[in-house]
Amino acid sequence: MSTRQTPAHHGIHHIKLPVTDLERSTRWYSDVLGARRLTELDHRRPDGTLFAVILDVPGIDGKVELRLDPATAVALKGYDFLTLTVEDRPALDAWIARLDALGVQHSPAIVAMVGWLLVVTDPDGQRLRFYTRLPHGLGQSAVEFESPWLGAGIVAQEPGTVVCAVATMKALPGHADEVRALMRSVAQDTRQEDGCLAYLVHQAKDAPGTVVVYERWASPAALAAHHQTAHMDAFKKAAGSLVEWPPRQEMLTPCD
Repeated sequence: MSTRQTPAHHGIHHIKLPVTDLERSTRWYSDVLGARRLTELDHRRPDGTLFAVILDVPGIDGKVELRLDPATAVALKGYDFLTLTVEDRPALDAWIARLDALGVQHSPAIVAMVGWLLVVTDPDGQRLRFYTRLPHGLGQSAVEFESPWLGAGIVAQEPGTVVCAVATMKALPGHADEVRALMRSVAQDTRQEDGCLAYLVHQAKDAPGTVVVYERWASPAALAAHHQTAHMDAFKKAAGSLVEWPPRQEMLTPCD
């Protein structure tokens, strides 16, 4: 065979997206895109542990795989991994209305290089985009180059500026479920903040009422800004009657 000949293929078999929580991301893609989980294709290890879910998403040829890979999901926070086509601006507006009805965070309609663009953040802070097939016809001068939604979203890290912390909080008797639900909500909002490199919530293995949070920020300023956000204000008000207050927080330093 000549090296100039390219063997044939039949298009994309499947798209793989890294996630930190399979069940949460499955619900999100089902709610937002109408995806259907193909349980017969669940990926499990020999011990039965689920490590990937396969979705059938309307409008996407091939399947979408959600792979449990927290490290990669955190590293790719803000990356616009997938862009779907919609016909025109009215079609984009219909998606905006749907997202608003679902309470899903999204960008405004953006003047992109050729068409109109809508950006949605998934539960891990990765970006799903909708792009119009028909151009906006507004010219290059109208392109919103400064929109934070147009960038890759991954924060550049300067040596010595990254800060890490771990916080521990103990639920008051009878409030463990409320605390876990509250922290899931806080984590989802926090992962979408500028400068958030990781925000992971754990339950202590031998103490179900104890929640441990690991957070990593691009700079001290990003961490400080986090504590001034509306969702952190709401958390502080709600948590005061749910956990032993204040939570214990420790700043971390690298050992190497």
